[in-house]
Amino acid sequence: MSDPGIIRFNRAHPSVHSLQGVLRHLAGGGVAVLPTETQYALSADATSNKGLARVRLIKGRPEGQPFSVFFPDRQALADWGITLPEWAESLAEAFWPGPMTLILPTRSKVFRGLGGGRQTVGVRVSPEPLIHQLCRKLDRPLVATSANPSGLVLSSRAENLWLTRQVAEHEMIWARPAIFRRHESSTILDCSGNRVRLVRDGAIPAQIWKQALTAERLGPAQRDDAN
Repeated sequence: MSDPGIIRFNRAHPSVHSLQGVLRHLAGGGVAVLPTETQYALSADATSNKGLARVRLIKGRPEGQPFSVFFPDRQALADWGITLPEWAESLAEAFWPGPMTLILPTRSKVFRGLGGGRQTVGVRVSPEPLIHQLCRKLDRPLVATSANPSGLVLSSRAENLWLTRQVAEHEMIWARPAIFRRHESSTILDCSGNRVRLVRDGAIPAQIWKQALTAERLGPAQRDDAN
């Protein structure tokens, strides 16, 4: 750790030492900034009330607004009471791991702390090696929300300065690789009903993800005009 709160590591092959440092922090209810294939994520153990409260405080996010979560793979969903509908399976098969978040039905009470007041949870499977290994070793989903103040879009430089302040003020850990380039946010699709609804445009454009769906499985995709 070259700077307080900042862990430098090999992004493609994170060392056991760097992995253990982040793992201990998350297991204790701490918040970590993690690189993803899109942007930095502000993350915590998604089952920890302490971790969730800290993420909301740091991000300035209202209580009712939900967080999505990272899982290591789609096979883990059933163990957590999350249903992957038939029409969502083709999306998961085509785009996971990758920059797509699927809002899925869940019967589990575990995710109520994420907010939103619905029996759904946003799920993302990232190809980022560090996130994959942390989810595996912690054996819990991780919060997956962008590492920026709620409602604000910052330049890369401004976001880095903001993160540096948050690390100092909130005892966060920032897993910071030597090279990191931000890309477009994940596409968010609501698959909790009887048809897919586009919640947010993102890295995977509509003409691409619609190709993974068939007319036999699903009615016409609809856009949520309120978003």
